[in-house]
Amino acid sequence: MDQSHLHSKNNRSLFILLVTGLIVLLLGSIVALANENKVTVLASTLNVRYGPGLSHEILTQVNEQDQLNVLGEENEWYKVRLESDQIGWVASWLVENEEVSLDNQFYGRVTSPEVNVRQFSTTDSNVIGTVRQGEEFPILYREDDWVQILYDQRVAWLHADLIAVIDQPTERAATEEETDTSLKIKVGSTPTNIRYEPSTDAEILTTLRSAEEFDVLDEKNEWYEIELTDGSRGFVASWVAETISAETVSAEEALPNASASHYATTLAEATIVIDPGHGGHDPGAVASSGFSEKEVTLNTGLLLADRLKKAGVNVILTRSTDEYISLNDRVYYAHQANADAFISLHYDSVEEANTVSGTTTYYYSDNEEPLAEVINQRLAQDIRLDNNGVRHGNYQVLRQNAQPSVLLELGYLNNDYDISVVNTHAYQSAVADAVYSALDQYFSQR
Repeated sequence: MDQSHLHSKNNRSLFILLVTGLIVLLLGSIVALANENKVTVLASTLNVRYGPGLSHEILTQVNEQDQLNVLGEENEWYKVRLESDQIGWVASWLVENEEVSLDNQFYGRVTSPEVNVRQFSTTDSNVIGTVRQGEEFPILYREDDWVQILYDQRVAWLHADLIAVIDQPTERAATEEETDTSLKIKVGSTPTNIRYEPSTDAEILTTLRSAEEFDVLDEKNEWYEIELTDGSRGFVASWVAETISAETVSAEEALPNASASHYATTLAEATIVIDPGHGGHDPGAVASSGFSEKEVTLNTGLLLADRLKKAGVNVILTRSTDEYISLNDRVYYAHQANADAFISLHYDSVEEANTVSGTTTYYYSDNEEPLAEVINQRLAQDIRLDNNGVRHGNYQVLRQNAQPSVLLELGYLNNDYDISVVNTHAYQSAVADAVYSALDQYFSQR
């Protein structure tokens, strides 16, 4: 045989071997990725929802220790593929997620003019759609000669010969849906301040006292920039604005039963903001024995947060160290997190020592009274101090808070008996357990 022909044949064989090896490595990476992007359910029962948030309806439920394949992430929610090949969303804080690596997601580009995608990995399976050459899809899994893709928000299969693996999707011009990003809001149903800058500390431009609709020009740090009728521009806090659907004049008409779906159905799904009062240069009340309110509120808050986190609850602390947090910022934490409950912790004092003792639960709005009642009932049952009942409280962290909120006074720092009790780990742990039990009961009854 001619030497040059033999050399050419060897080069061609080497090239084929290298290409084959590359394909094997890529497809092997798909399998490895499918195995790597798994999370384990931590809650005893976990709701899987149709979208990334508690406002979405429940698709199904999974159980503790179930493993789910992660396809994407949005707003602290994971898009997951279930064993039934259904696609849904779960709260990221309710799953073990240390091994998720979404940066290495593979994509595939269809290589044939028209390809059927099927329900299962067989030519006998039902055709659920058709894709065309050049279209790109996330690749979920490889099984023999078939590739599983994410198609129309569900999983589907097509033959591996009809799709090429690519590292990243091609950048495309924004679709019609993406370009239609105009957001309309309604502002002024209650007196609403419009400010010069996106901050509660900024100067007030004007105050709206009747409902008006505006197009959002920009969003900055949870604030909407709008243009007023006189042509001036200002900022309104997003948490006091009502979003208006682009397709309907009334969100209430579009979603007549949506109000019920905006609530966590279990404590494990809830977001709870714990607010240890005072802090930093603001010590609050000071006991005659030397400890301050800011110390015992922080200790109690940390114990309560730990108790809730162990049950899988998404917990946000307004402060976790000895630092000063303004009242506005404390409320902002609740609004930013769209909290299901805001619990502000305090220890009280009165002008005349030893005249008042015990715990008191405060609320501001009538719709928050049920939350206050259930917490107060548990405190009265489990805490070894007198209980002063539930009262209306005109406190800023309640009055300006659009989220369900209560303020707890957990003892008096100028009462000798209270002082001997409240600055102990046993008492603060009992408070944490009582509030946890009350919240568990409250969400189970909604």
